[in-house]
Amino acid sequence: MNIDDYINDLINIGLTESEAKVYFYLLKKKNFTATEISKLSNVSRRKVYEVLARLVQKGLCTETLGRVRKYSAVNPKHAIGNLFKEFEKKRKIFSNLSESLLPLYLSEKENTDPLDYIQVLRERSRIIEKVESLERSAKEEVLSFDKGPYVMNLNKTSILNREEFKMLKSGIKYKTIYEFDDARKWDFLELIEMFESAGEEVKIAYSLPLKLSIFDEKTVMIALRDRITSKPSLTSMIIEHPDIAKAFKITFYSIWREAMTLEEFKTKEKIL
Repeated sequence: MNIDDYINDLINIGLTESEAKVYFYLLKKKNFTATEISKLSNVSRRKVYEVLARLVQKGLCTETLGRVRKYSAVNPKHAIGNLFKEFEKKRKIFSNLSESLLPLYLSEKENTDPLDYIQVLRERSRIIEKVESLERSAKEEVLSFDKGPYVMNLNKTSILNREEFKMLKSGIKYKTIYEFDDARKWDFLELIEMFESAGEEVKIAYSLPLKLSIFDEKTVMIALRDRITSKPSLTSMIIEHPDIAKAFKITFYSIWREAMTLEEFKTKEKIL
C-alpha cells in the first residue's frame, strides 16, 4: 500500500484528512515536536496544534510535557481499538436517535404548509363519506351545531346516520345543539328524540352561527354559506388543526351553556 492508501483508510474509519496525515507520520519515529510533524505532514503549524489535540482526545496520540512538547503515536492496535469503541458509541447514538425521531417524522411530515390543514368538499356523497370517516376515527367526543341544509336523509324509515349510533354504543360522547326552527317541526323533533334516546346529549338554541362539527379537539367541519345569495350550502370545509378545534370548542360550550334542554324546549312550546 502507498501513503495515499493508508491515509484514505484512516479517513474511511472516521478521521479527517489532516488527522489521518498527522497520525500516519507520527508512526515514523518515537516522537515529534509540533513543528516537525507540521512540516512532515504538510499540515500548517497554526492548524497542527488543533489536530494533535483531537488525536490525543481520540486516543491515537500522546503528549509529553517539557520545555518543548512532543507527540507520539499510540500503538495502532490500541489506537484503532479506541476508534472502534468510539464508532460503537456513535452507532448506538445513531440507532437511538433514529428511533426517537421517527414519531416526530410520522406525525409532522404531512403538515408542511398551512393550507395542508384545509380541505374543501362540495359533492354530497363526498361530504357524507368524510363525516362518517371522521366519526369512525373519533376517540372521545363529537360536538355539533346542527342546522340545515342536511346532506343525510333525515327520516325515521331510512338508515339514519348509522356511524353515530355505532360510535355511541362504543362509548364516544356526542353533544349536539339543534336550531330552534328545526326542532319545532314535528317530524324533526322525533328525530332529535331518537338521537337522545340513543345516548346523544341534546340541547336547542334559538339561533346557531353556523353548521359545525368538532371531532376530538383535532378536526373541525364547517358548512360554508354562499357569499352571493347568503344562503347555506352543502359546501363543507374541513380543518385539521388542534388550535382551531379548541377555539371552536370554546364557542360551542358558550352556546351550550345558554341553550335549552329538550324538556325545557317541550315545556316552552307546550309539547306533551
